[in-house]
Amino acid sequence: MSLIYRFTPDVLEVEVESEIMLLDYASGKYFGLTGAVSRLTAPLRDGATQDELVAHVTDYYDVTEADARADLARILADLQAAGLVVAAEA
Repeated sequence: MSLIYRFTPDVLEVEVESEIMLLDYASGKYFGLTGAVSRLTAPLRDGATQDELVAHVTDYYDVTEADARADLARILADLQAAGLVVAAEA
């Protein structure tokens, strides 16, 4: 079973200098993404598995799959806790 991660329908993305700001206009919560994490906005907009997100990061940055997976798990947990990302079975 794979989970598909995606932004909730109420999330807006705004680029501010070198940062992507995510705003849930329904709740007023926001979150800033910088560096490698900011590259995740397109796959999260379309919906992606954790493996696809890891591949997206490792294809662009010189980072091990293990490090990318660990960082991504933390980031996804933070985004889910903020109500900006949901996960559903594929």
